[in-house]
Order: sequence, then structure tokens, then C-alpha cells
Amino acid sequence: MGRLTKGTRWMVLSAAAATFSIAGVFVAGSAARAADAPANPEGVKLFEAKIRPILAQNCVGCHGPDKQKGKLRMDTREALLKGGMDEEKVVKVIEPGDPAKSMIIEAVNYKNEDIQMPPPKKKESRKLSDEQIKDLTEWVKLGAPYGEKPVEAPPKAADEK
Repeated sequence: MGRLTKGTRWMVLSAAAATFSIAGVFVAGSAARAADAPANPEGVKLFEAKIRPILAQNCVGCHGPDKQKGKLRMDTREALLKGGMDEEKVVKVIEPGDPAKSMIIEAVNYKNEDIQMPPPKKKESRKLSDEQIKDLTEWVKLGAPYGEKPVEAPPKAADEK
């Protein structure tokens, strides 16, 4: 007892492989659904009240329709989910529902010297406030929903043009 014949071993391994394949489909499918799920009303409310102004003031000037540093756009949810580019490699910036896996949260926390957003200007930190970082983190937890229209950067002042 305890010995498997070649035929039995093949059946057990095949059954195990099928089980893991099916489990993978469900896990991948649920992640895709989280990214494509209908917007959480609480998340959209947070986006409109707190996140849209943060993105407009700090992000879309360099990551919007007119300029895309790192080939990253943040003016729409679809563009943000698409990510940016580092040389020829796609860089995922956000993992809806998981702030710990979202580069945007790492960047705004200034924990990595190589990626700080918004970037320091003339060696002066432009780090977001703790409350803004908390709001962004909560927004990502809620699935990173956007409102109906794209985020627009505020008009530049005459001395900035």
C-alpha cells in the first residue's frame, strides 16, 4: 500500500494539475474583476472630493494628455491601470484594492529615494501631506475608481508658462 502505479500516478498528477489550473483561472478572474468592477460609490465620492484635486495639482501636469513622463498618464483610470514604461518594460503603477502592491503609494510616501512623487524641486521636498497620503491609500483600497471625466491640470500661471 502507498505505492502508486504509473497509471495511478498519472491520474493523480493530472487531477492536481487540473485543480491548480482551475484555481488559477478563478484567482486571475477575480483580480481582473476587481480592476474592472463597477465603481464603488464611496470610492467615487472620495475621488471627487480628495483624489481628483491631488492628481490635478500634483500629477497630470507631467502625466496627462500633454506630457507623459515615463509614458504614464494619470488623467483617466484606464491610462493609470495601463501603467508607464521604463525603457522597454511596462511598469505597473497601481494595483486596485492593494496599496501595498501599488507603486503610487510607495512613491508618495518617499520611502524609496529613487522614486519620489511628486518629485523634489530644486532639492526641496514636495511630499504630499500625511492626510493626502492616507486618502490616496484609502482610494487604492477602494479599487481606485475615477469620476466620469478625466482629471485636468489647473491652468498655469503667467509666470510658469
